[in-house]
Amino acid sequence: MSGRRKLLIFVGKTLLFIVVLSIIWLFLAQAYTRLLVAVANGVAPSQITLTAEQSSVIIHNQAVGTTAVDSLPFQGGLVMLLALILATPGLKLKWRLVYLVVGAAITFVIHIIGIVIIAINARETRPLIVLFASVGVDLFPVLIWAALSARYWWPGLQSPDRTPIENSQA
Repeated sequence: MSGRRKLLIFVGKTLLFIVVLSIIWLFLAQAYTRLLVAVANGVAPSQITLTAEQSSVIIHNQAVGTTAVDSLPFQGGLVMLLALILATPGLKLKWRLVYLVVGAAITFVIHIIGIVIIAINARETRPLIVLFASVGVDLFPVLIWAALSARYWWPGLQSPDRTPIENSQA
């Protein structure tokens, strides 16, 4: 199979998984937001209290007041990461499951860090915070996926489950 055909199949599968996972995620988004808030409250400074309201994180900062942040953009990155891992060709089921768990865990930690940083800097516009919040949440999932699946895209990198020849044919 040609490289172009493989790429088109991968892109098609990724888009299909994004649609399916997005539909499923509509039922999980509020629970994920509550989980984010519960963990973020544990690591946020004491003058900050976070609450979940549907898919929004409400930031109560004693120094600057109350602000709301929609967590769906964060969650969209997680859906994209899961879709990319599910669509990656040549991954054995064991590694696919490991990558799904590891990728979701890393993404969750990044979401917690992002929410806490935004909560601490509520009402202030700092370029690095805006960059992290806007670009980072979409870019990090792709970088995580690329790091986890690199050996399946570059034949020179060996997979523990396949020989270099099998890697180059995947």
